[in-house]
Amino acid sequence: MLAAQSIRVNIHKIMNAEKNKTATLREKFSNWFASPLGKRVFTAEVEELQDILPDMFGYHILQYSYSAESNYINASRIADKTVLFLDESEIQNSLKAIYTSAEELPIASDSIDVIVLPHILEYSKDAHKLLREMDRVLIGDGRVVIIGINPISLWGLWHLFLCWWGNMPWSGRLISIPKIKDWLSLLDFDVKKTKCFFFSPPLRSEKWLNKLIPLERLGHYCWPILGGLYVIVAKKRVIPLNPIKMHWTAKRKILGSGVIEPTTRSSLKNNG
Repeated sequence: MLAAQSIRVNIHKIMNAEKNKTATLREKFSNWFASPLGKRVFTAEVEELQDILPDMFGYHILQYSYSAESNYINASRIADKTVLFLDESEIQNSLKAIYTSAEELPIASDSIDVIVLPHILEYSKDAHKLLREMDRVLIGDGRVVIIGINPISLWGLWHLFLCWWGNMPWSGRLISIPKIKDWLSLLDFDVKKTKCFFFSPPLRSEKWLNKLIPLERLGHYCWPILGGLYVIVAKKRVIPLNPIKMHWTAKRKILGSGVIEPTTRSSLKNNG
């Protein structure tokens, strides 16, 4: 009896710890998007998606999100927009929402046309499992759009020094573009586009961010692979199935003696 009660207490503690962890992550994202740097980053990411999402068509588009403040799929022409919230944050818009974990989706296989993952892999408990779930729910020729922080940049350098503090956006695990390409290749995805952007250093001061706006144009021409953020667009590859042609007419065979085996018609004629 005491053992069972102890088990229930431990399970309750684990559940509370996971809930607090998720809530903390939600609060960090909310505070991040409310800061001058977070607002500037979100605006830059949405502008990139405005050049990508309108060219993707289908019936259903799905966005992963930790916060209700981040709507990345508004530019999509797809009518059915759904946000998969990884917590129970309050929804302030008319989008459909699903509360679940990123690694286990309550969504039917082969049902989603486009999936948007903004800074989700960086905070996932199991990035490989998340990508496998993404592959499962995407239809053939479906698209995935991944946004993340580029480790090979000033942002990556900031991350090395600030990751110990646990503040956004440095508390996640940065994943490089080549590594994501390898993971997508193993899942039979074709990478259609990679782009780095936001070349300003991650400064908190809005005044300095405004002064460094010309650096954005310069970065695209001088060091395009060193942008602090990246976007990757990949397409789910469909393996064609070649049907085996059935030959119903009997073919004449060469017998061991070298004589051609007669067909059915010639056999009947000889019998007649």
